[in-house]
Amino acid sequence: MSSIRPAGRDAELFNDETFRQLRAFAQVPDDFVNDGWDLDQLQNGGGKGGTLMARVGACYIVKELSKGDHATLLQVSGSYAQHIRSGDTILCPIYLHFRDKGTGRFFFAMRNAIGSGPFRALYDLKGCADDKLLERDGEPVKAVHKRIWNVGMWFGQSSWSAERRCYFAGKVEARSVSVDLTAEQREKCLAAIDRDTQWLAEQRLMDYSLLV
Repeated sequence: MSSIRPAGRDAELFNDETFRQLRAFAQVPDDFVNDGWDLDQLQNGGGKGGTLMARVGACYIVKELSKGDHATLLQVSGSYAQHIRSGDTILCPIYLHFRDKGTGRFFFAMRNAIGSGPFRALYDLKGCADDKLLERDGEPVKAVHKRIWNVGMWFGQSSWSAERRCYFAGKVEARSVSVDLTAEQREKCLAAIDRDTQWLAEQRLMDYSLLV
């Protein structure tokens, strides 16, 4: 009988021989998300897709998967594991892929690569107009999007709320953020990004972010 029971619940595991190897590689115990969270703690992660997530202590995050993302992870797990173990990477390591039997919902569990904060500043950098500031001095920046149906936002900034102004200012700031690195650190970081993006392109995956 498996010792893996996410949130103390029965679960169906996917490709767990692969993910068990990744857990062993990173010295992560099999029962790492058995407690410390529950389904009621799932919250919107702030992305456009509205993905629900829960933090498990300061070290791990459990995120819900759509059926499409679940199918993709099933397909790429083997290649992903090989990529993670065979060279430098800054992709977040995934250690578990499962379906909660009680609800039928799909999830994966990964390492929390940035810790629990609070942060002086936390940015989500995508290298495009989606760059944004996520947190300032320990306070999250609420995402207030200029969507097509928010008609009032299209008549100039005078109609914007204070929250929208703060969010937009954070996006402008994120476009020009500078990260200080030594020459050696820069070379290593760029090499890892190049290696990661090549793998993502081979797998026909997109939406690659850098959290700093």
